[in-house]
Amino acid sequence: MLDYRRFKEINDLFAAGQPEKARHLLMELQSRCIALRDEMERLRGQIRTLEDILYLSKNLSRENGFYWLQTPGVRQGPFCPQCYDTVGALIRLEKTDHALCCPYCGQRHALPHPADIRPGNGGMARIIPFIR
Repeated sequence: MLDYRRFKEINDLFAAGQPEKARHLLMELQSRCIALRDEMERLRGQIRTLEDILYLSKNLSRENGFYWLQTPGVRQGPFCPQCYDTVGALIRLEKTDHALCCPYCGQRHALPHPADIRPGNGGMARIIPFIR
C-alpha cells in the first residue's frame, strides 16, 4: 500500500534543496505504484475467472448426457461432456448425418431421441420472416 505522507516528505526534500534524496524516494514510490497496479490487474483477472465460474455453476446443466447453457432467452448447446469433464472447455457438438461429433476431441455421440429434447430448447432456430 502506498504511504501518502511520503509525497509530503518528497516535497519537503525538494524545498530543502535535496533533489537526489527526493528523486530516490520518488523512484521507490514509482516502483510500489507499478507493483500495486500489477497486483490489481492480477486480482481483476481472478475476479473475472470467478465470475465466469459462478455464471457457469448457475446456468450450466447436464441433461441426457450433454451439457446445456441457459443464457438470457436462449438455451445453448449441446456441449461435449468429455471436453467439459476433462479440461473444462465448452465445445459445441456438431451435427453430422447420424451423430453429434466434437470438433475438439473427436468423440461421437448418438443423436438424442426427439422425445428427449424439450420443445423450443436446443432444436433448430426458428426463422422469422421479414414483413414486406
